[in-house]
Amino acid sequence: MTKMRKLLSLMLVLALIAAVFGLVGCKTTEPEETPEESNIEEPANLGTLTPGKIIVGSDTAYPPFESVEGGKIVGFDVDLATAIGELLGQEVEFKTYNFDSLIAGLQANTEFDMVASAMTITDERAKEVNFSNPYIDSNQSLAVPADSKVASTDDFKKGDKVGVQSGTTGEKWAQEQLASKGVTVVPYENIIAAFQAMSAGDVAGIVNDIPISQNIVKDPTRNAKIVQTIETNEQYGFAFNKGNTALRDAFNGALADVISSGKYSEIYQTWFGAEPTSIPK
Repeated sequence: MTKMRKLLSLMLVLALIAAVFGLVGCKTTEPEETPEESNIEEPANLGTLTPGKIIVGSDTAYPPFESVEGGKIVGFDVDLATAIGELLGQEVEFKTYNFDSLIAGLQANTEFDMVASAMTITDERAKEVNFSNPYIDSNQSLAVPADSKVASTDDFKKGDKVGVQSGTTGEKWAQEQLASKGVTVVPYENIIAAFQAMSAGDVAGIVNDIPISQNIVKDPTRNAKIVQTIETNEQYGFAFNKGNTALRDAFNGALADVISSGKYSEIYQTWFGAEPTSIPK
């Protein structure tokens, strides 16, 4: 009888073990919950030094295109590049450099991704960098002291001094058109320094892009006036390293959108106080 009880107990234990394993085997595994997919698109890979950010090299002493106010870089180029960056899902950061070092810095591709600095598109520069589509029209101009009798560059004589900004198309024009007549062309690091020199009597006039000089002479403390528009039919473009066509192409597409949406005109009015008379194509 004892053996029978032991046998029954053993069979009961085995039955319980089988039942437990059976339940385990039949248990269904709930699928792991996957996190909800984000609707936020990742910024496009535009080959920039820092993913998601476009670092811009600029001569920030060139109002109203770029200047430093209260420690912040502001201006037409800044607002336009920022608006384009927003469409591309990119943060835009401006950094200050001398104008005549911008192309070399862009080619080095170590500190900034592009140039936005009221840079005129020229065949010579296009050999070294890629330009965006033009975004503004410009000419050169002659600015002189408010009490000057000079009415045009034709009034300069041998020995007179004319200020320019180093590395600009204004310097190139002055060297080609004035230096040959014996006028001394004096380059300055930035255009503000050139106007300061004219105020101090160091130069008799300044050849420079007309939108910038127009903005500078509005300040009565400059005691200067513009007496001549020099027709050079220039256009400004954003500049890019030749190895990064993706960024250039993306900028062109977004620039077209900013223009068509009316945002370009809004930015233009902010910095020039009027509707643009023409939008480059």
